[in-house]
Amino acid sequence: MRVLFPLLLGLSLAASAPVPPLNPAGEVDVGAPAHSVALSADGHTLVVGTARDVQRLDPGTLRPLGVLTGSDGGGWGATFSRAGRLAAAGLTRGVTVWDDLSRPPRTIDSPGGRVFALAWHPDGQRLALGDAGGHWQVTPGGPRGQLRGDVMAAAWSADGLTLYLSTGQEDSATYALDAGTGRVRWRQQNVPATHTRRAYYGLDEVNGLSLSPDGRTLASAHQDGRVLLRDAATGHLRRTLTGGEDTRWAAFTPDGTQVVAVGETGRVTIWTGAGQPAGQAQVGGELWHVLILPDGRALTAGADGAVRAWTLPTQVR
Repeated sequence: MRVLFPLLLGLSLAASAPVPPLNPAGEVDVGAPAHSVALSADGHTLVVGTARDVQRLDPGTLRPLGVLTGSDGGGWGATFSRAGRLAAAGLTRGVTVWDDLSRPPRTIDSPGGRVFALAWHPDGQRLALGDAGGHWQVTPGGPRGQLRGDVMAAAWSADGLTLYLSTGQEDSATYALDAGTGRVRWRQQNVPATHTRRAYYGLDEVNGLSLSPDGRTLASAHQDGRVLLRDAATGHLRRTLTGGEDTRWAAFTPDGTQVVAVGETGRVTIWTGAGQPAGQAQVGGELWHVLILPDGRALTAGADGAVRAWTLPTQVR
């Protein structure tokens, strides 16, 4: 019987055997630091956002298929909508949006400088974005506001009624907002008393957000290496996953049985539904993003310009 995260979040972590290494399953050099990877809803189009451009890759082989016109680089938070639109944060302006990949894109400006957080609403039409000045907005026609720290990540509830945002710098918190009004439903900050703040970083920046496939659990990636799993409705902390380093992003596998995280030290860590590390790999440079493909591979985007594929351990059953 398949065991899902919500059934096991109450269990305590136990001592475990040495963490097995992950098996590499392919790699491509995209020629510039890779900041994010995204797959279209139909699974046919894979893109990587880099510091120089946005490129298309073959989802099966990772073979380069060309560069999309109109990007000024940056490449943070590349994301597809269900309707096939692609958004990627730019280097010198807000957000570049391709409504059709065969046509020139349009841009959306943000008042607080560089954009880091992007997430399409489940309707495939509206886009949430957040910037380095703490400004966030839902466009077109949605609410907007400003938080106390730079907005690092965004995610939507499956019903589109709740927008989740995370912040860095002096705020370093996770928020759940009413998607219609922008009202804060809950805010959670979790900075350990033993945390040592590093130069140029916030209290314990919340770098990435991902929802479990059933929509009940929100994973947040923290600068101190932890991944926190919260009840998405209430913000209640269910489990803390440890063993990562300088974590930048975390993602659930499609069946909800595993969480995969990457960080600035180049570590890839996988946890099972029981909270046990199930696999680990190390590369020589920062890793900024991880995407789980439907076929069970994990793709990581690295500062060394490599997009790497990894075979995940056998799913828990």
